[in-house]
Amino acid sequence: AYIFVRSGTSWLLQTNLTASDGANNDNFGTSVSLSGDYAITGTPYDDDSGENSGSAYIFVRSGTSWSQQTKLTASDGAANDNFGFTVSTSGDYAIVGAPFDDDNGTDSGAAYVFVRSGESWSQQTKLTASDGAASDNFGRSVSISGDYVLIGANGDDDNGSDSGSVYVFKRSGESWSQYTKLTASDGAASDHYGVSVAIDYPYVVIGAFNSSVNYSGAAYFY
Repeated sequence: AYIFVRSGTSWLLQTNLTASDGANNDNFGTSVSLSGDYAITGTPYDDDSGENSGSAYIFVRSGTSWSQQTKLTASDGAANDNFGFTVSTSGDYAIVGAPFDDDNGTDSGAAYVFVRSGESWSQQTKLTASDGAASDNFGRSVSISGDYVLIGANGDDDNGSDSGSVYVFKRSGESWSQYTKLTASDGAASDHYGVSVAIDYPYVVIGAFNSSVNYSGAAYFY
């Protein structure tokens, strides 16, 4: 993963990040996110908890240098979960998607919230959909801003097969609870609404790459 820094109107390469224990086919850099002095990089095909169980790496900046602070894995990680397929960080929090977790059925998906205390990161909770089902791929996209988290489930079927949906979770103290579920007002089968999400509270944008005529795609703003 490459970090660039702006100087006036120019962007300069500051560093190139790699995993301290990187290996063939890990796919470090599949997902990335940056907030302040912290960067997180997803590695969904890492094998620490089984083949393709996945992991994520946290890097911290000091001046112009970046160093690996920790490596995150799921407390209940298993083969083919692909933890790290998506990542997002904001302040002292990070969220990591595992869209092929099987808690609510095969490939139903999950997302994990981590919190920083000093130089340490610990898993705070594991999130799943209240109505999760097989092949929903909850955790295919994640985004965090302040006390709110968005989690995409592009394989959800509320508006037809693979129409997609997005779940909003809200933090209260150390607890996270499902706040609402979003679907497209014109959702249809194979739209994959929720394949990408972003939140900058109080605004939300959700991608649906197969939506509209001839799969031209669409984005929804809230």
